[in-house]
Amino acid sequence: MTHHVLRPSLANVLVGFYCIFFISLSNVSFSKAETRGKDYKTEILVIGSSLIVDGNIALAREAAISEALVKGVEEYLTQRLGDQGMINNFPRLIHEIIPRAREQVENFHILAEDQTDKDYKILVRLRVNEKVMEEKLRDIDLIVIKGPPLKILFLVSQIQLFGGKISYWWREPESSAGLTSTELALHRVFQERGFSPINRLLSVPEETYSSEMKILDLSDESAASWGRLFSADVVIHGRCEILKGEVVYIILSALDIKNGIMISQDSQTEKIEEGSDGIDQIMQSIERAINKVAIRLGPEIIKATGTPDIGINQLKITLTGMRGFKQFRDFRDFLKGDILGVKSVIQTRVSSNSISISVEFSGNSEKFLDTILGHKGFPFQADVSKTEEGEIIIDIK
Repeated sequence: MTHHVLRPSLANVLVGFYCIFFISLSNVSFSKAETRGKDYKTEILVIGSSLIVDGNIALAREAAISEALVKGVEEYLTQRLGDQGMINNFPRLIHEIIPRAREQVENFHILAEDQTDKDYKILVRLRVNEKVMEEKLRDIDLIVIKGPPLKILFLVSQIQLFGGKISYWWREPESSAGLTSTELALHRVFQERGFSPINRLLSVPEETYSSEMKILDLSDESAASWGRLFSADVVIHGRCEILKGEVVYIILSALDIKNGIMISQDSQTEKIEEGSDGIDQIMQSIERAINKVAIRLGPEIIKATGTPDIGINQLKITLTGMRGFKQFRDFRDFLKGDILGVKSVIQTRVSSNSISISVEFSGNSEKFLDTILGHKGFPFQADVSKTEEGEIIIDIK
């Protein structure tokens, strides 16, 4: 029998530290969009506004309400999905979820209204329908990072065509060459998306490297060899070409190290501000190019390496040590109202101080336990264990 002690806890706070040389860069954990619990609110207060055109107040009022509903759904999504969830799913959200904001709003109340000669403003309290929202997010194939953040190793050369300078660290891995502008941008952009970039400066594997692993244009096989040496989940290799005063061209390929397969390849050309030759302008162009590639490549990496959907499961749960039926009601309402993925809660057995229930859940028992153990809204303190038969025992203290 395995045991966990369940206590209400504060949400983990993740602080990312970025400096130009990345000396202290290390693996960082990111919150999972699907298990954020009640860190987000379903009831939201927002202000909507609209211009009054040709004195049509009714039309302006309706437009102000529509804007408020959109802003409310945007706020809900930002709280629920977090930074990484919003970034990795941005195109899907703005094209398929946010324009249909009214469909996801369960109800709304107008609390205050005000108008001038030019505009109309309205204060609205709205409630998002979580069940409908969950279905919509499932329909668009929401991209989330499941489990620990994926560790990524970058093998991307920087080629300055105007000066003939070529930089790639794997030519002399023991030299601990500083990170190039391209590497700095790769680290920052992919870290913002919930990945864990590997800082090659912190630990160079003490290995003998084959000649094929030191050439400029690495094969997928050689790139994967580097990934295994650094214990990476994914390797991104390619090149960044910089033509002074004109363009930045970047091409990146992503490899799944565990399965030994190519995930995807993408490229982008970005103009450098005309007439500029400063490092800041070049760096900005590099980062814009990488960001545009990451928008497309990031979700493909997550889909290719993520945990498959394990479907709906019936979980057997027994509450013991109960001191009244209210505790059961609170727990039932907590599961049905606060835990995403719970489809139904059915009472199956009652004794003097315990109640057994069957819970239909989108995931296995481990995911269920992880979700409730990390939820600060749990209605009471309890010890949680699981029997050899898989039944979950919640002993109320």
